Order: sequence, then structure tokens, then C-alpha cells
Amino acid sequence: MLRDEYLRRLVDNAHIELYLSASGGPPGRIYWPWKMTPPKESLARYRNTCERYVIDSDPLDDSVSTEDVLDTAHRLDAEVASLQDVYQNKDATVDSLLDGFEIYDDHAFDGELLLPLQDPFVDCYYELGEPDGHLIGIGGLKDGTTHERISAVEGFRAEFGSDVWLHGFGWGPTTHLARFIRNNPNAIDSLDYSTPIQNASGGDDLPGKERMSVVAMDAGRQLIADLRACSPYIKDSAEELRGDKSQQGLEVFE
Repeated sequence: MLRDEYLRRLVDNAHIELYLSASGGPPGRIYWPWKMTPPKESLARYRNTCERYVIDSDPLDDSVSTEDVLDTAHRLDAEVASLQDVYQNKDATVDSLLDGFEIYDDHAFDGELLLPLQDPFVDCYYELGEPDGHLIGIGGLKDGTTHERISAVEGFRAEFGSDVWLHGFGWGPTTHLARFIRNNPNAIDSLDYSTPIQNASGGDDLPGKERMSVVAMDAGRQLIADLRACSPYIKDSAEELRGDKSQQGLEVFE
């Protein structure tokens, strides 16, 4: 187990908040500062093993409503609730989020809102009225390339600057994205992913009980490594930066 002081050092110095968006046995055995789950998978043990808890909207489950998300966020005292993520077009996204604002205004949950935008992200944000005080998420790029994700971030930041909180839905900190974050620490504020649980080893191939504890520790190792990759503890060489085309044209973040 990593001593708390060393985990805290990474957490305090990382450029992003890195959310574990997974459920089941292993995540409930891991203390991790940031966790995200949809309503049907949200439990008190996840809430109690993190510092900042986000209730996701579960866009692939049509039976989950905005009320479900806000009810769950209120019941578990989550810090953030995500409004409905609509995998359609800009107009449908804007209509859904505007409806979500009205529901939120009359709801007992008084935490922060995370607003999932769809491409074109800049136009979507403008049509929402550039809502102040909310977290903004780039949606629809969970299966996108690193280039597409970085381009979306660059376009949004070029238009609105670095004051708006920007989240990447389903973005794991791959090698190139982590390098982009290290060299542009104000570009992205948070990411969420389930990769550490999906990639964790030591489950079915282990005999006996408490196998999930091994899976949990393997997932924890990757979480720590990925958070470190998005921190100033790694310095990129000049040769690496020259070879990484994603670093061009980023003066807006300086």
C-alpha cells in the first residue's frame, strides 16, 4: 500500500483530476480521490472511498433520467452531477441541457453540474448562453483519437480561454495525451476512464478467495502511474517535444 503522504503529493501536484469510472468489487476496495459512476451503479462504498464523487448520466441507458441522476447525487452527497449526455446532435444536446437546468433549479441537489457537450462544442456552449459556474465536458469522443480530443480542447480554449472547467468524457491519459497535459497544464482539468479496472490482472487466474483485492491493487498501481504521467514529475526532452506535432500552436494556454 502506498503511504498517504506520497499519494497526497501526487494528487496535490497533478495537472488534472483523474476519475475512476468503474463499479463492481475492485473499485469499492480502492481509495482513490476521484470516482464517477452512473445512478444504477452508485453506492455508498464508492462515495466513502473518494473525496470528490460524480454521478454520471449513463447515456447508453435510456431509462436513466435527469431526475435519477440528481436524486442519486443528493442521496449520496455527491459533489457533482452530470446532466444528460445526448449522443445525437448539437440541437438535441442544447435542448436536453436546458431542460436539465430547469429540473436542477427545483431539485434538492445543490452541488455542481457537469454539462456534456457534443460537436460542434464551441457552438453548443454559445447556444447554452455560456453558462457560468458549471463544469463543461467534451462528449462523443470516448472512442476518438488523441488528435481529435486535443483538437476539441484547442478549439474550445481558443474561444473561451482557460477559466472554464473542461472535462474529457471517457478519455484515458494515453502517452500522447499525457504529454500534451504535461506541457499544457491549463488545457484539461479532468478526465474519467475505466481502463485500470479493465486491464487489471490477478482475477480469474488466481485460486482461492480475496482475488478482487489483487485486482484492486493492480488497478491502483495503474491509477497512480497514470496520474504521475499527468504531473510535473515527468519532464519531456526537447527531442520528444519536437517530434510531437500535438504541441504546435498552443500559445493560447500560456
